[in-house]
Amino acid sequence: MSAFFYAPVGLAFTCPTEHFDESAIVKSVHDGDTLTLNDGRKIRLIGINTPELARKNQPAEPYAEQARQALDALVKQAKHNIKLVYGIDRTDKYQRTLAHIYLPDGNNIQAHLISKGLATAFTTPPNDSQSNCYKQLETIAIKQKTGIWSLAEYQVKQPNQLTKHSKGFHRIEARVSQIRQSKNAFWINLHGDIHIRIQNRDLKYFDMDTLLHLKDKIIIVRGWLHPKKNSFFMHLRHPDAFSLISQPAH
Repeated sequence: MSAFFYAPVGLAFTCPTEHFDESAIVKSVHDGDTLTLNDGRKIRLIGINTPELARKNQPAEPYAEQARQALDALVKQAKHNIKLVYGIDRTDKYQRTLAHIYLPDGNNIQAHLISKGLATAFTTPPNDSQSNCYKQLETIAIKQKTGIWSLAEYQVKQPNQLTKHSKGFHRIEARVSQIRQSKNAFWINLHGDIHIRIQNRDLKYFDMDTLLHLKDKIIIVRGWLHPKKNSFFMHLRHPDAFSLISQPAH
């Protein structure tokens, strides 16, 4: 058994499915959330994001290699046989097939990676069928400081901890200074010149009453941060990317 193969988590948190769309054979594993099938299709695992491997003169992010090895170990343990459950959106902009991946015994691979702190749970609608289950597993991993959640860069940050070099995945706690709606989006402006955009097409996933009463509330947002001159920008697509809190979390 590989050093990176772990026993499945408890039944209540395996994120099961009632059906499989297809059985397939894995040819190779690219990284922690992408693999290639024997028929040449590239599969992007729905609902998670794993740290990036080294590329274009950029060093590998912490736990990137562990995530890749964990996925590879699971595939080899299953003798390269997996089962697929497709998302409502079947492909992404890179023409990769989007799917939840299961082992022949029914265990969800995404759930395994999240529970071991090797992946963040991140929902891209409309592919949200397992979002609640994945988020539950992530909450446990965060509390236990498992894997990536033991690292400083994955901890919740205050606006004054950000710099012009802050980019990539962040969790940020800040007070809402303004809410506004433009022609194409709903905007949540946070203290510290942090601008959160929810495109109109994704508003149906959010509770509008909550959004409209966010001013002066403290929230935690999570996602990919982009510095822009003296401000920061983040794009939210699903409500599991932000949470309303009654007081600052430290």
